[in-house]
Amino acid sequence: MNNALSSPHDLIPIFFAALLALFACVGLFTFPSHHIFLLVTASAYIAALRYFSFTWLYVLLFATFAINLAPWTGRYLVDELDIFVAITGAYFFIKYRNEYEVSHHLLLSVLLVVYCLLTSFDSSWVNVFAPLSVNFYVSPLNGFVIFKGLVWALVLVWAFNQQKRNNSTRALKHLLQASMLAAFASFIIVMWEKLVFGTLFSATDIYTKVNTFFNLSSAYRTTGIVSGMHTGGESIDGLYLTLLPLAFGACFFFKQSTTRFVAIAAVVAVMYCVLMGFTRATYAASFISMAVFSVLYFFEKWRDSSTSNADATNSIRHSNMSIGLVIGNVGAYLLLVYSVYSLHKYAGYYAELSAGLLYVIAIALSQLRGINLFMRLIGTIISFIGFIYINVDSFNNSQWVDTTVVSKSALYFAVSLPLVAFTSLFVIKRNGILELPRLITETIILVLVGVLMAAAFSGARINIRAETSASDLNTRLDHWQGIVDSGRWSAIDIALGHGLGTMPTNYALSGKGELDKIGTFKIDPHSGVLTIIPGSDLMLTQRTPIDSNGAYLFEMTYTANDEIKVAVALCRRNMIIFEFWAHGCGNIVRRTLPPTNAGESKTYLMGLTATKDTFFGLPGALTIKTTAGDVPLTIESISLVNADGVQLLKNNSFDDGGDFWFFYYDFEHLVWHIKNLYLSFAYQFGVVGALLIVALIVSATLAFNSKEQLLSLPAAIFSAFLAGQFAFGLFGDPLDSSRTNMWFFFLLFGALLPNTKRQYRQP
Repeated sequence: MNNALSSPHDLIPIFFAALLALFACVGLFTFPSHHIFLLVTASAYIAALRYFSFTWLYVLLFATFAINLAPWTGRYLVDELDIFVAITGAYFFIKYRNEYEVSHHLLLSVLLVVYCLLTSFDSSWVNVFAPLSVNFYVSPLNGFVIFKGLVWALVLVWAFNQQKRNNSTRALKHLLQASMLAAFASFIIVMWEKLVFGTLFSATDIYTKVNTFFNLSSAYRTTGIVSGMHTGGESIDGLYLTLLPLAFGACFFFKQSTTRFVAIAAVVAVMYCVLMGFTRATYAASFISMAVFSVLYFFEKWRDSSTSNADATNSIRHSNMSIGLVIGNVGAYLLLVYSVYSLHKYAGYYAELSAGLLYVIAIALSQLRGINLFMRLIGTIISFIGFIYINVDSFNNSQWVDTTVVSKSALYFAVSLPLVAFTSLFVIKRNGILELPRLITETIILVLVGVLMAAAFSGARINIRAETSASDLNTRLDHWQGIVDSGRWSAIDIALGHGLGTMPTNYALSGKGELDKIGTFKIDPHSGVLTIIPGSDLMLTQRTPIDSNGAYLFEMTYTANDEIKVAVALCRRNMIIFEFWAHGCGNIVRRTLPPTNAGESKTYLMGLTATKDTFFGLPGALTIKTTAGDVPLTIESISLVNADGVQLLKNNSFDDGGDFWFFYYDFEHLVWHIKNLYLSFAYQFGVVGALLIVALIVSATLAFNSKEQLLSLPAAIFSAFLAGQFAFGLFGDPLDSSRTNMWFFFLLFGALLPNTKRQYRQP
């Protein structure tokens, strides 16, 4: 067997299956709630795996984006997704116990995981199934959160590789289809988070509905439901950049027009989510990812085509003509996209729509054989005139463009550029064969590219953020310097790193984190007392059903040596706030808690009302925030009762630690993120770990090359994935989220690599 080790009778898979099954059982039965639901779901999941072995791809990718019980349960160290990943691994270790195959690339991945365990393990990890009692970001438990993502990636890629051995094309198909499902799930979550559904299903006029859907002036930074317990869209951005090349690759993998249209819709869904994130680095990384994929994939297509033509004609001149056509196509399409984008500022979205219509007409007329060239030219000229009329009329009737300050020459120049592009395409495509499904697909893609570019770079919010680029860069540089200063940087630390998840702790201990200003907390596991260090940003919450017509009584028993100002409310919110916080928490009650005498506690009462509830509204939560104070606030119990005297809070005396309580940091996110993937690798992994990651990338390249698949579709997806992640990594580090780094390392550990025995074949 080449580059592989095989041990059919080895007991290692059984050992790992037992460990994973034990992890799943302990995680399930120590979970604070939903036991029956999780048990039934897990049983159904195992049964589904028995009859359709690729179920796990759909379930786990969907759950990554659409299911997160942490805001309800308070469990973040081991959550419901971890339980199902462990079940998946246990099932496949048993299923493939006698026929497993381990490639050299996967052995390198194992080496990286073992290295991370040796450099990051802390004895506190044995308590990960217990309720949370501290701010885990500034504890060794943060290392476990990151480490488990690598372990799950290793387990899942091992299982996926065993499935690929039987049929690599089928395995890739299900991976791409599952990615499409995840894209739509993420799109729905973002629509819900931005409160779009409430407007779409209301009686408002169509213009209001469209404006709500395309609203790019909002200050709200969407996070989905996967961002941890604080502000930061980095984790969701990392997931988008993992999902995007897979969904984009699906557009070229599938041959049926219907499936290909669905794949295009999935790409649009991901890009909509990216747009709603208002992150410049993600915009750029998304473009780079798709550009890298397109260049590699189309170069491979051109190479195959030119090789076939050269073999058939034995003529190098014909191959040179193919190069000319490739360059002509690229130039014409680039001019078309740029010119339509330029025209958008004069004619609005009519530019994109009319360009799409003209593209269909121009390409169809250029390739129709039943009509002579003169008639086709007449039809093209008439179409050009219609294009000019639509855009000039849109300009003259626009409510957003001041026609008195725009010269007519600038308008007509902007209208003429697309016509040059269309004329070039008419000439280049004249010898082609008309394929209507392909033409429709190309048209949809071009229109969407134009719309996405216009939406991305014409919105008020992104323009505002562009104006702060210089100050933002200076803030990042200062932050990175602070991270470097917080490290120890001995010879051992440089070589082996500081360990996974150690940055927030080191940053806080160095004083850079300023936890005394932004706030933190801990819970005494023996006395069940919550101690809050007041700060500007920390907010503790518990999800609870609230009636918009109800009145509630809030009661808190506390101890404080000085006055503490608090803000209490019944909110409707997802992860982070900005203007939606004011919308969902307009009923905030602000009070000053009087100090207590030594050895005594006080009870403070206040009335609360809830904001309006809607069918598509965000979930309700009791929120408590200390807004001012210089001494710790010790809370013995918190109570919230409705008009019937029913207690709505669970674990209101903190006897079960942090179960059912969730904490937010809405604005202060630099404390928890390194914000640079390269610095993150150096800080956490050290030179040795960083070299192992580089070795994985080199190993993947060699694997594709050895199977003559260096420009294949999987290789293009993998390259686009790396390009997007490492471009985003200049200003972000999404891998401090276990959900994000699980799928990042799933691809890096070899999910897309060719089989050691069978080569990938495109259907």
